[in-house]
Amino acid sequence: MLCKSLHIALRDGIAGRIKEYLYTMKKYVGIGILLAVIFFVVAGCAKKEQVSQEHIEVVLRKVGHEILLLSNDSTSLVHPIIHNGNKYRIQFEADIGFQPDSLVGVVDTLIKNELSNKHYLVQVQECETYDVVYSFEIKYSEPEPLVLIPCGTRTQPKACYEIVVQFMLDTQQSGYGTYAVVLLLVVLIGGGLFFIKRNKAAIIDDDLIKIGDYQYNTRTMVLIYDDETIELTSKEAELLSVLYGSVNNTIDRDIILNKVWGNEGDYIGRTLDVFISKLRKKLEKDSSIEIRNVRGVGYKLIVNGGT
Repeated sequence: MLCKSLHIALRDGIAGRIKEYLYTMKKYVGIGILLAVIFFVVAGCAKKEQVSQEHIEVVLRKVGHEILLLSNDSTSLVHPIIHNGNKYRIQFEADIGFQPDSLVGVVDTLIKNELSNKHYLVQVQECETYDVVYSFEIKYSEPEPLVLIPCGTRTQPKACYEIVVQFMLDTQQSGYGTYAVVLLLVVLIGGGLFFIKRNKAAIIDDDLIKIGDYQYNTRTMVLIYDDETIELTSKEAELLSVLYGSVNNTIDRDIILNKVWGNEGDYIGRTLDVFISKLRKKLEKDSSIEIRNVRGVGYKLIVNGGT
């Protein structure tokens, strides 16, 4: 008989654990959805940045083509753009010559119209030595516009040159995209936490029952006393609910057995007494709570001085 009672208690304990686990999983589904949304937002921003990078390279190849035309060369190729950080290197199949004013005009027109960059530096370097034979810098951004175009009329002879375009990183402007992403993430996380907290509060309001100094969560099957949580098995929880449903009134023993164990047919005479003892132990921190044995009848849950 003792072994059978222990078997029932163990079974009920496992059932309670499974129920609590399923509830916990359900509670965090919202967090999982939020994280998925954040992931796709960040991935989308990264994709946009990649598309923008490809667009820059297309525009700079167009710059290279226009520079070849300045040298009366419409057949030579512009090699693929070499990208390193915020620097882009334009290389040519053939030698080029240029007049600085014309070079500045071609580069600035395309960058300003196609890329909208407000601050950049251009260097013309020799292919083998990487010596800078010409450079200029343009900055349209406020409050200090800057246009440095030296030796505008001095023609450079044909030679093997490479054009290096460096986009200057203006902290305020280059950070706009990052700030936007961070702000979006903060809004998503903050909104998600608010939603979860609000729903959690609603769940707590609906599921909490005050029993003396305890709070009993019928969903999670836990007793809360101050900051301490006390777990109940499924049968302990059902028994407490039945007793509380007739608080301060005697419930017939057979009625309790039928409501908690129903037609399971695997309880024995002492099963109810065993679970009553367990509940008493878990409610003992509040002396105003008593589960009284009404001899020959059943049990009574007495709370807050009831008789």
